[in-house]
Amino acid sequence: MKVKKILLPLILVSIFSIFLVFYSFPAISNVISQPAQEITSVYTMYNGTYFPYRLIVKYFPANYSSGMGFPSTWSVTNYNQGHNAVVKTDNNYLLQGVNWELPVNNVVGGVSIPLTTPPSQLPWAQQMGVKGALVMQTQMAGEPLGVTLADNLLFATEDSLPGSVTAINPVTGNVVWTATGLAGQAMNNPVVYKGIVYISVGGVCFTFSQFVHYELGKYHDIVRARNGAVYAFNATDGRLLWMRFTMGEAMPAPAIYDGILAYTTGGGCFVGLNATTGQMLWMDRFPGLMGNMASVNYYVLPNGTPLFIAGFTYVAPPYGYLIAVNGMNGNEVWNATMPFPYVGANTGLGDVPPAVDQSLGLVIDNDIANFTPSTGMVDTVTFALNATNGKPVWATNLGRGPIPPAFKGGMPLVYGNYVFDSSPSLGIVAKIDASNGKLIWETKIPDVGLPPTLPGGPRGSPTFYHGLLWVAASSNIYVINPNNGQLLSMYYIGGRLGIVNPVISGGTMYLSNSYGWVVAIPLSQIYPLYTQFK
Repeated sequence: MKVKKILLPLILVSIFSIFLVFYSFPAISNVISQPAQEITSVYTMYNGTYFPYRLIVKYFPANYSSGMGFPSTWSVTNYNQGHNAVVKTDNNYLLQGVNWELPVNNVVGGVSIPLTTPPSQLPWAQQMGVKGALVMQTQMAGEPLGVTLADNLLFATEDSLPGSVTAINPVTGNVVWTATGLAGQAMNNPVVYKGIVYISVGGVCFTFSQFVHYELGKYHDIVRARNGAVYAFNATDGRLLWMRFTMGEAMPAPAIYDGILAYTTGGGCFVGLNATTGQMLWMDRFPGLMGNMASVNYYVLPNGTPLFIAGFTYVAPPYGYLIAVNGMNGNEVWNATMPFPYVGANTGLGDVPPAVDQSLGLVIDNDIANFTPSTGMVDTVTFALNATNGKPVWATNLGRGPIPPAFKGGMPLVYGNYVFDSSPSLGIVAKIDASNGKLIWETKIPDVGLPPTLPGGPRGSPTFYHGLLWVAASSNIYVINPNNGQLLSMYYIGGRLGIVNPVISGGTMYLSNSYGWVVAIPLSQIYPLYTQFK
């Protein structure tokens, strides 16, 4: 692929750094100290540029508690390179299991819909039907991805416009701080590094002019959405540290490694920033490609150089690419499509965040392929690429079924040199040998409404903990024996669990929900026998 590349000269970098120190502070138009231990800060601009909405940060210092024992870093979506969101803790309450429900959408100006509400009562249900309403609720108002645990706090984003991020006490469920008025919808998993939480925002929509580009075959001119931005907040109190607007939406979660924050956009940009200052280190532009929900991941080469890896969507065959860039200078290292004989379809490789098996040197992803328009059928394929050069290693067809709406694939989990993946088209969870792609088992999980009538699932990655596989789909948590695929338990949550991975710490599971909630549940309540497994 031809790439236009922008690298800042060293002199300009030095000048910009000096400018940043003296002039690049957020403009705070109002700071209010409330009697009830509420400190409110209102930001209207940064670095000479006005915001589209008032960015309002409310901080409740009395609700903060230290001593959780969490790591200080959450480097990629779903915690780590393999997407296994298990976070250590020293807190006795979390070790035993805490139980609370927070209607976080109510906190940020949206509506938290009761979890027992049938889909027929969702917004847009009367106009779009149940399937459309479930998808719209996730994309436009709820929480598509899971939560983040780091730096003693739980972080959750909300789509409700304008977008928001909320920091929550993991033990009590009380709000520690919340930031509302982000430039676009916050649809992803917050990333945390050295006391800073990073949020990238942007919506799923296109302006009419983009359809004109498509009709004229000017695919390289298409830019998805215009309301993208990346924010950096102090993780403890929510103070805005820096922000930058982006070319097109910035829906996918960024990744961070060794102080470099990498993100992608709907304008085909792949950007590396200094994570502390927000200063741009490098930028690549891939015209016509669009960042979608395929959050950035990384692989570390034997010489210590990181490769940042992300998926992009394209509007014509092969409909998407995985692209790896050198994290030090932004140079493109490789790009890849689905392995032959599979041909990606629809939103392509821009949908599913790739997982990385650092020990085997593999990038693992999932996509739909071989779409038949007359029947609406697709294959769901899990595949592996060589992380160093992008060459195909193996591809495994999980089965053929109706094309799912919106997010098309299942997010893979890499654990113990195995891949645990799923197909929203078929409602299955699968175990694959990561070394050769051999399918070990497939399990169809119950009570998941499948396409074409309903959205299907699971979409989020499973979580491996205490010798068990924990899976979120539809309105339930499923507990599966990872050795043979046996379904051990099904626990009702309510609402909709979209691209949600269970986040586990000690004896507690944390979940976000499309209906606008964050919940904490003891594992012993979900599956009382879990302590008997190792």
